[in-house]
Amino acid sequence: MQKLACKIAMFLQRHPLLFMALVIILVLAAIPGVFLVEVTTDIDLFIDRDSPTFITYERYQDIFGGEPIVALLEGNVAEVLAQPENRDNLSRFEEEILADPRYDNILGPMTFLMLAVEQMPPPFQPEMLNNPDFVRELIFDNQVVEPEFAPVIPRPGYILITLVPSGDITIQEMGNMVDEMEERFQEEPVIDAEITVSGQAAALQAVNEEIRWEIVTLLAMAVAAMVVVLYLIFRVRWRLLPLLMVLIAALWTFGLMGYLGIPLSMATLGVLPIIIGLGIDYSVQFQNRYEEELRRKASIAEALESSIAGISQAVGIAWAATTIGFLTLMISDVPMVRDFGILLILGIFLSYLVAFFLLNSILAIRDRKASLEDLKAEAAAGGRPQERILAGINRRVARHPFIVWSIAIALFLAGAGLDHTLQVETSWEELVPEDIETFRELSEIRQITGYAGEVIFMIEDENMLDPEILAWMLDFGREHVDQYDEFLTVSSPASLIAQATEDLIPPDEQQAEMALTAMPAPLVQRVINPEQDTAVVSFQVVPIPMEELYDIIEEIEADVEPPAGITVTPTGNMVMGSETIDAVLGTRLPMIIAGVLGVFVALLLIYRSFRRAIFVVLPMVLVIGWSSAAMRLFGIPINPLTAVLAAIIIGIATEYAVLLMERYQEELDKDRPPRESMITASSNLGRAIVVSALTTLAGFVVLIASTFPMVRDFGIVTITIVFMALVAVIIVLPPLVVWFDDRRAKKTER
Repeated sequence: MQKLACKIAMFLQRHPLLFMALVIILVLAAIPGVFLVEVTTDIDLFIDRDSPTFITYERYQDIFGGEPIVALLEGNVAEVLAQPENRDNLSRFEEEILADPRYDNILGPMTFLMLAVEQMPPPFQPEMLNNPDFVRELIFDNQVVEPEFAPVIPRPGYILITLVPSGDITIQEMGNMVDEMEERFQEEPVIDAEITVSGQAAALQAVNEEIRWEIVTLLAMAVAAMVVVLYLIFRVRWRLLPLLMVLIAALWTFGLMGYLGIPLSMATLGVLPIIIGLGIDYSVQFQNRYEEELRRKASIAEALESSIAGISQAVGIAWAATTIGFLTLMISDVPMVRDFGILLILGIFLSYLVAFFLLNSILAIRDRKASLEDLKAEAAAGGRPQERILAGINRRVARHPFIVWSIAIALFLAGAGLDHTLQVETSWEELVPEDIETFRELSEIRQITGYAGEVIFMIEDENMLDPEILAWMLDFGREHVDQYDEFLTVSSPASLIAQATEDLIPPDEQQAEMALTAMPAPLVQRVINPEQDTAVVSFQVVPIPMEELYDIIEEIEADVEPPAGITVTPTGNMVMGSETIDAVLGTRLPMIIAGVLGVFVALLLIYRSFRRAIFVVLPMVLVIGWSSAAMRLFGIPINPLTAVLAAIIIGIATEYAVLLMERYQEELDKDRPPRESMITASSNLGRAIVVSALTTLAGFVVLIASTFPMVRDFGIVTITIVFMALVAVIIVLPPLVVWFDDRRAKKTER
């Protein structure tokens, strides 16, 4: 590898402009790809489209429509509906929606009001509806909403209009439909009522807009943080050069992102600062080693060749180990986590290429005609403070290896023990910014209606109106409403029929069908299809953590005993959200095991030394355990991003450990004793390790400024693990290595 690196170094010195020209061409090619990147918050970011859960969800939407859009009217219900202008306005609106092919149905107050009027005994006169007292008596019973009006009047003072779009409508289209509704009620307002239009699709569209602004903000903050760190800590000439290198790599990454069709989501939003934080290390290492070699070599050409030959193997091994860690993200069942992994792999690969070829080409051009003596003087003054500090730390900890490792192992065991106590968070509302207006409106509507959504069980058979099936369906719904306080009410064909027949299930299908025709058509359409072979039992659920909801759904699935031939499948948006918990947690441990074993096997093949491989792996194992303790301490839950921390830990800790062990081995090869070799290695790597850690921290620190709680939590934990990785490699690893090699040397002497 070193011979190959020397040949590349010689080629770089002869043809540096060739690489610079190639980079310019690739930059120009990447720019159009950046503009192809799309922002998305679709549900398939969390669940695979090929999974049975998603297939069922799509089939449900094809039959019963998509996620509802709601309009909430606040005012005196009786007085609002008693005004003829309002009744005409709302009737026209319901007719407009029913005539619009983008909608499947609408639950509006006029449908229920007119049905109640039709069932009134004579002498009824239409003018009676103009009397608020009459309307009040029709809808309320002692200030309590009559059951038949509950779907459209959730409580006194509010009218709820629920529109169900067709199942093939996209989030972008539904967002536009919400805007159209708002404009419509602005042009034709409902007198004496305030209207709020919202829906999950509109909220997610607002999230899309937030992501677009967020990526620009995080990029600017990451660049500013890198400038500060490099300027203050990396005391070499052209100290901002590594930042330029990693920005080129980031541009290429996002260009490929657009060409490959990888969307920008809440997870991939954090990729840019991470690539900048991790990818800049490669350039820092190359430039730092070049400055170091300038102190010793007789010419600039020798310094460049020696630096590339000396550091390329260590950086290459670190890059390979980091890539293996990120490859484990492909195991995840969460699509946006896999996208996150792909972009990280691309980003660090391109960062490595740019550092290896472009940075060294620029250094060759920059110093071609410079004075060697001046360069030596500048290089010698660069990193002395950091080197002295780290050498001093190394001397102190080397005297107490057992104390250091006892503390390290105790913290690891504590973290491993606390891991199962970490909370899990996959709810949209908890992962997105709190100040998005549409989410706030949606939350207010849920508080008024009293429920957060529906857990839906899709029931399938040849005939859903069979009396035996209806009886089972009625018992199934009532039993679970009684069993779980989290379920408020239940809706199904059986519950509608029981409402129409005074709690009786008709003995034959014809009577059951007649009972359904007596109920409002929009209610019937939401629970049974026209072919009568598919129905739903829908439970209204109070706001609860997704983890609890997942457990409830699991219990119901395990206990359900439908009649022979009946298929019962949970579905709906809340079920999809709860299933994400299984997708997040199900592959978390396999990803950790695969990452650690993958890196260990790769290092074993590269080094052909069990000792060297295990020493590089040990810090990452410790930090994985420590990170769980940190998450518990800070109260940070497991979400789709924090669930993949192991991959980041593997990348960071492995890089630091590889760089230290490679330099330590280099000193051992000079026949120096282990302790002296380790002190020299720590000293010479001082500036590079400190700058690498601080630039990585700077990249992750900006994530804390994110308005997305998921990204912000990820930033807090990654900052912690960078510090932990630094501690593991600089403080914990050296005394163990020196102790082991001292014993091995003494045994060899004996």
